[in-house]
Amino acid sequence: MTSSLKDLITQALQDVVTILLADIDTGKTPSVVLTRPKQKEHGDYAVNIAMPLAGLLKQNPRQVAETILAQVQFPEAVASADIAGPGFINIKLKAGGETDILKDILQQGGSYGCVDNSKGEAVNLEFVSANPTGPMHVGHGRGAVVGDSLANLMNARGYKVHKEYYINDAGNQIGVLANSVWLRMQEFQGIEITFPDGAYPGDYIKEIAREVLDTHDFASFEAMDETRRAQKLGQLAVAANMTMIRNDLKEIGIEFNQYFSEKTLHQSGKVTQLIEKLEADKLIYTGTLPPPKGKEVIDYKPMEQRLFRTTDFGDDVDRPLMKQDGTATYFAADIAYHADKFERGFKHMIDIWGADHGGYITRVQAAMKALTGLEKQPEVLLVQMVNLTRNGVPFKMSKRAGTFVTLSEVVEEVGRDAVRFNFMTRRIESQFDFDLEAAKAKDAENPVYYVQYAHARIHAVLRKAEAEGVTQAKVEDVDTSLLTSDEASKLIKMLLAYPDMLDTAANRREPYRIATYIMQLAAAFHSFYHKNRVIMDDVALMQARLLLLKATAQVIKNALSLLGVSAPEAM
Repeated sequence: MTSSLKDLITQALQDVVTILLADIDTGKTPSVVLTRPKQKEHGDYAVNIAMPLAGLLKQNPRQVAETILAQVQFPEAVASADIAGPGFINIKLKAGGETDILKDILQQGGSYGCVDNSKGEAVNLEFVSANPTGPMHVGHGRGAVVGDSLANLMNARGYKVHKEYYINDAGNQIGVLANSVWLRMQEFQGIEITFPDGAYPGDYIKEIAREVLDTHDFASFEAMDETRRAQKLGQLAVAANMTMIRNDLKEIGIEFNQYFSEKTLHQSGKVTQLIEKLEADKLIYTGTLPPPKGKEVIDYKPMEQRLFRTTDFGDDVDRPLMKQDGTATYFAADIAYHADKFERGFKHMIDIWGADHGGYITRVQAAMKALTGLEKQPEVLLVQMVNLTRNGVPFKMSKRAGTFVTLSEVVEEVGRDAVRFNFMTRRIESQFDFDLEAAKAKDAENPVYYVQYAHARIHAVLRKAEAEGVTQAKVEDVDTSLLTSDEASKLIKMLLAYPDMLDTAANRREPYRIATYIMQLAAAFHSFYHKNRVIMDDVALMQARLLLLKATAQVIKNALSLLGVSAPEAM
């Protein structure tokens, strides 16, 4: 992969820094970081490296800046450099100085902006992990899209991401699911039932009940004792729901490297072994807990429990690992699961949870610190809710789910691309209002349409050029320095910024930045297109502009692919 002009300028300055500090024991050499000046007259790049060097060299920053400019060997594309204020270095490029990036983009194609991950850090990224008790709702969908986009982004920037789904197939909710299915099975036999408030509503329960009756004899379940029947129906219902969930995920283009069953932790004895290890390490004791915070508990009677000393590792209260009936708590299974990730070689874990799980982060991280010594693991991202509307009016009910609109219903109505892109247009910390009608609109107000239309318009221009007999020149033969209009310069700067944007987005775990970037890139293209004729008599300039369009289309396609969104060539 060839170095960009920005990289060459950075390296030229860094070489001077190394020379200036050759005889000074600094511990760590300051890094050169180029930025874009806010005001055009200040040049194309600015750098403040003279400030951190001043203290090390025991000189004033302006003097250091003068020394740097006296020694630096800039690439030929740099027209001039001067000093501003106390020691800022402003760098101006020759006309068309950055345009060679267009050739790099087309040569690198889909890999532009990416980093080789042959030696990348392994990261376990767990997301969605919706309970296998029903279909996925749109809130699950947002977490799914965020997780998948983050995985694509981090893979592109050199990490090795292992995408994982944790199946909560143990616990009380599976018993409720089994009972819900059993009640519907009885109903289908003509038996009068009373459907309790705590049971799972929705037609999908009836669908599961029918599937069970199609493949099993009702009498065989009737003859089972209650415990055995609950186990069998729970197993069948979980399998049916997980098939549904996998299909829902497939509809929006998401596949996992691994589905991990909570039940296997209990069956393998890993939860019990975890508790025994903590006992042996003297991290469990018998004690009582204060009443729950945030709510008044009348006649609270503290009970002795076996408590994990999580407060020794940063938690605000010690946590029970065993219930009164002797079974493990959900927390015990959860930390056993994260310990299992660690044993599989993942020292870096990222979990994406719903915003209502924020209070759970500290205890899990405290437990992991006790077990592994790792700080702030897992790294947890919280995704806020989705408010579904139609023409601005709240839209909440689904016959199939009973209490919410399913993700598959939304995808069926507005399409995968609209769902995925729209979910990525806001920070995950912000609640998201998703309007079904707006997501289907074919206008500039619909962000996914706006971006895809830019990509399609470019290809329409390329097809028109071909239809008019224009033969596009070889990339290496195009004189890109002719691209000097303000609109072309802005568009080129946007294309140059793509790798840095990806790096920032990956480091901050903010894939929404990709969507924001593409919308800005599409706007820059539309501005260029409206003010700069592409197919024209000036052949050299036409070839340069065609190359600019092709590079822009490539970057739009690259960015959309990270979001799991298609880049149509015609609309």
